Amino acid sequence: MGPLVVALVATLGVLLTLGDPGITCDEFYDVQAGKSLVRALQLQGLDFFRAAHVEQNYGWMTPHPPLGRWVLGWTHHLFDDVPDEPFAVAVIAGRFAPALAFGCLVFLAGWTSLQVTGELGGTVAAVAVALSPRAFADAHFATLDTITALTQFAAIVALAKAVEAGARPRNIVLAGFVWGLALATKFQGLLLGPIGIAWLVWRLRRRAWLPILIWGAVGGVTFFVLWPWLWYAPVERIFSYVSSSTQRQALHVYYLGQVWRDVDAPWHYPWLMFAVTLPVGFLLLGLAGLWGGGRRWWRDPLLSLVAAAFLFILGVFSVPGTPVYDGIRLFLVAVPLWSVAVGVGAQWLFEHSRFALWPVAVRGGALTLLLAAQAVGLAMYHPVQLSYYNALVDGLPGASRLGFETTYWGDSVTEEMLELAAAESAGTPIFYAPHLAPFQAASVEASSPGFVAAGGSLVGWDATRTPGPNASRYALVYRRQADLPAVEKLLRGARVRAETSCQGVWLTRLYELNPAPSNEIPAPPRP
Repeated sequence: MGPLVVALVATLGVLLTLGDPGITCDEFYDVQAGKSLVRALQLQGLDFFRAAHVEQNYGWMTPHPPLGRWVLGWTHHLFDDVPDEPFAVAVIAGRFAPALAFGCLVFLAGWTSLQVTGELGGTVAAVAVALSPRAFADAHFATLDTITALTQFAAIVALAKAVEAGARPRNIVLAGFVWGLALATKFQGLLLGPIGIAWLVWRLRRRAWLPILIWGAVGGVTFFVLWPWLWYAPVERIFSYVSSSTQRQALHVYYLGQVWRDVDAPWHYPWLMFAVTLPVGFLLLGLAGLWGGGRRWWRDPLLSLVAAAFLFILGVFSVPGTPVYDGIRLFLVAVPLWSVAVGVGAQWLFEHSRFALWPVAVRGGALTLLLAAQAVGLAMYHPVQLSYYNALVDGLPGASRLGFETTYWGDSVTEEMLELAAAESAGTPIFYAPHLAPFQAASVEASSPGFVAAGGSLVGWDATRTPGPNASRYALVYRRQADLPAVEKLLRGARVRAETSCQGVWLTRLYELNPAPSNEIPAPPRP
């Protein structure tokens, strides 16, 4: 019951705060893609799966498998009052899907730890995921990341439990199916292939060949069946999918005070980012679990695969040339994997001989206080938990001084800030920057009823174009430092009219621009 109760509370916590963070860069695209798939299926029926319609329905999408977008699309459909309008997207409606996926992830992490510890360890593991600020934040966004973390983690657990049950074919089939779900959600599902095969060989030795064949075949078939776009030119399109996922335009990453291309970020990026974005108490409990678990981490099927997956996934993102950006978003599954060690550590410390003479109430109270302390960051950073950094770097102020990215996705452009901007600008258009995608400003505007009602209008800032003499006099800027250099000329001589900050660090600002007829840098005001 412990993990289940924690999961229900965590889900409720996300649902009650669903509209608090601002609209992020990817949400409109993912929800709109899901809505288009649902609408096409309803209009076309079984013809949806014919070659011409498959190309029409899937060919235009960015290179992600469709399962996560189907989930977002059907969730959005439940609240959609204009289903025939393809670009009428209510991003908040799509957010219900990752909120529910987060609850499932919290429960599964707790249940997994419970299998190798006890109910106390399982409950603490569930709490560790629920109170991880970055995981909690991602659960609010109608994107693929939380769903990806859930399917990846489920695939790892399913394979370990299948082998633990004797590697019977029917169990391996189920594990392969779950891996297929991960493959059909996002590219990160492919990372489980090498580690799954290597782990099966290590655990089963000469008996590994049949489970590997079954697991790989079922996973591949599931992936293939769930993505009709692959059906009519499988070899060509699988190659296109893999190449487009690894060879694309580089994004910018701000890390340790320097702007990098995502493929050039230092190898230690994933390890350091994970270490400074998880509450310190959970880091320590996880280390205690690694120490206290001892050889069980290699003898127990479940623990050994969890440990191997954690090391391998972070290791892959450490390889030079591997794109990595946006904090821990691309390897969010590391949080539930680590939580298993947190549960092991909590159970080990609670039962340790050194504390055995303490009354159960005292030990339980101390553990409860420790867990409650980890919730402080979740509350202090709300609703911008994507900006969370732990005490190892002195929180967000220390992270800013050390050169870590303070915010990256636009979540700090909250409804409150948008309404304030609309009132300040008196209905005149407002530049929105950094503008990372063609419809980003439009989707933020459309998702804010208060902003629209106040006559507000957002225009994406494009540093390559010169606005006319009637251009906006205001700019709404969120502090993605990796892309702020392109915005500097817009802000030269501008005045700050309002800002959203956390712990004294500004995350979003409304600027009144220096009146200049072009993008040329105006002369600084005379004293």
